[in-house]
Amino acid sequence: MIEYENGLLYPLTAEEAAEATGTQECAEGVEIYRLPAAGTYKWVEDLVGFFSTWAPLNWRDHTLRQWWNPNYCESSYTYGAPIMMVHDAEDRNRVTVSLSDSVLRSRITVSVDDLNQRDELIFTVTVKETVAGENASGVLLRIDRRPIDWNDAVQQAGEWIRSFARFERKPVPDNAALPLYSSWYNFHQEPEQKLLTKELEAAARLGFKTFILDDGWQFEGNNTGDYEKCGDWHVAADKFYDFKAFCDKVHSLGIKILMWFPVPFIGYLTEDYKRLKDKMAYNNDACGAGVLDIRYPEMREFIKDVYKRYVRDFGIDGLKLDFIDAFNATPAEIAPFAEGMDTESLETAARMLLDEIYNELTEIDPEFMFEFRQNYIGVEMVNHCNMLRVCDCAADSVTNRVGIAALRSVNATTPTHSDMLLWGHNETPLNCRRQLLNIMFSVPQISVRLTEMPEDHIRVISCFVDYWTANRDVLLNGGFKARRPDLNYTLMSSGKNGKRITVLYGTALFEPCGCTEDVFNNTESDFIVSAGGAPFEYEVFDIYGEKTARGKSDGSAQKLPVARGGMIRIVPAG
Repeated sequence: MIEYENGLLYPLTAEEAAEATGTQECAEGVEIYRLPAAGTYKWVEDLVGFFSTWAPLNWRDHTLRQWWNPNYCESSYTYGAPIMMVHDAEDRNRVTVSLSDSVLRSRITVSVDDLNQRDELIFTVTVKETVAGENASGVLLRIDRRPIDWNDAVQQAGEWIRSFARFERKPVPDNAALPLYSSWYNFHQEPEQKLLTKELEAAARLGFKTFILDDGWQFEGNNTGDYEKCGDWHVAADKFYDFKAFCDKVHSLGIKILMWFPVPFIGYLTEDYKRLKDKMAYNNDACGAGVLDIRYPEMREFIKDVYKRYVRDFGIDGLKLDFIDAFNATPAEIAPFAEGMDTESLETAARMLLDEIYNELTEIDPEFMFEFRQNYIGVEMVNHCNMLRVCDCAADSVTNRVGIAALRSVNATTPTHSDMLLWGHNETPLNCRRQLLNIMFSVPQISVRLTEMPEDHIRVISCFVDYWTANRDVLLNGGFKARRPDLNYTLMSSGKNGKRITVLYGTALFEPCGCTEDVFNNTESDFIVSAGGAPFEYEVFDIYGEKTARGKSDGSAQKLPVARGGMIRIVPAG
C-alpha cells in the first residue's frame, strides 16, 4: 500500500490491473496503483539489497542519497521520462517505478530514511498539474520488484509507458542512421562556406553521409555565445556567399543536410523580436532571447513557414530542432491566456506545433530528418523525430557513453546519436580511438576539422567509420545490454543474427557468447580475459584495423593479447 493526503491506496487486483493496462495479466512482483489526483504519494521498502540508482537524466549521478537530499527523476512532455530504478550489486532490479503518463509534470524520489532509523528506503511520487481534459480517470503507477536484469526492467518500463502514450513508431530514413559530420564544435558560430566545403569533401571520402550545419549560419560577424541574433533567419552573407551553390555541392558529394534552428527563440537583437515581442510566452535573459508564444496559431505558422522556405529554396533534408525544452515552463512563468490563443497550455501548443512540423515536412519529403536531443527524450516526444542525440558533452566520452545508454534503454525505437566528438590536434591516436569506442552503440557524430587532423587521426576515424557502417544493423538494432550502471557501464554489447559486438570499458573480463563476436578493448590493459567456454579461433586487430595476431583457444579461462583500443574477433571452433 502507499500513502497520500487522503489516506491509503492499495494495488489493483489482477483483474483491475488487466483492465486498466489493457493486458491479460500482471506479472508476479509487479504492482499497479491508480493515482486519483494530483498530489504526493509515499511508500517505503526494506533497506535490503539496494545498491545504486538510475534515472534517464541522472547522467553520472547514481548515488543513493539520504532523506534530506533525495535522488529524483523529473518528467514532463518536453523533459525526461517518468522512470526511476534502484538496483542491487549484481545489476538486478530491486525496485523500478514508472508512471503511465509521460506528458504531465511529475517527480519521483528515493532516499534512505536514516533520520528515523527504520532501515527503510523512502519512495515518493508527486503528480503535479495535469493537462486540461486528460487523465480524467487518474494516472497509473507501476512498481516492479522483480529480480530481473536492470536493462530489462528499464526497457519494460519504457514499453509499458509507450502502451499508454499517443505513440507511433516513425519510419527511419537511412541517413538518420549513418555517420554524421557536424559543424558545431569545430566552427561554433563561425561556419564558412569555403572551409566547410573542403571539410565535407574530406568527410565524404571517409564515408560520412549526413551533415548538420549548426548555429552561426544565420547572423553576420563573430561568435557571440548566445542567441541574441537568432530570429530573422537569413543566411549570413559574410559566411555563405552562395548558399544554394553550397547546398548543391554538398548534395553532389552524396551527403544530406540538416540545418540547426532553436525552435522557441527569437533573439533580442533581431527585427523579428521587435515585431513579435508582444507574442512571447516569456523572456529568457540567460539566452538573450524571447520564447515564442506558440499558443497563438500564427506563431506556429511563422515557425513552419521558415522551415518550409529552407526546404523549398535550398533543398535541405532535415532539421536539428534545438531548445524545445524551453517550452517546459509552468503556467506561473508564462504570459496569461489571451484572445487569439487556441490552447491554455504551452506544452499542449508544443505538441500541436511538433505534430504540424513533422506531418507537413514529411509530406514534402518522406525521408525528411528531425534531430532532437536530451533532455527532451520522452515517449510522446519521439512522435516528432527520427534521431535522438546525447546532450552536449564536448570531449567527455564517458558522459557520452552514459547518455547513449540512457537513450538506448528508454527509447530503443529511435536511432540514438552520440554528441559530436571533439579532440585536439595533438591528441594521441589511441585517445581518439577511445572516444570513438565510447560511442560504438550510437550513430557516430564527429566535429573535428578533418582537413587539419594528422594522418594517423584520419586513419583511426576511417577504420572506425568503415567498421561501424558495415555492422550498424547489429550495433543499432540488436539486443542491447549494458553492465554496471553504477560504474558508468563497464561493458556494453549488442547482438543480432548470430553475431555479437562487445566493448569493454571498465573490466577486462568477458564471457564468450558461443557465436561470432567482436570484442573491443577500451580498458587500461593491453589484454583482455576470456571467462572460458567452448573452444574458439581468433584474430586480433590494432586501432587502425591491421591484423596483429591470430590463434586458437581450448575454451579455458585465459588472457588474450589485445592492445588498448584493439579488437579481437572470436569464431567458434569447427
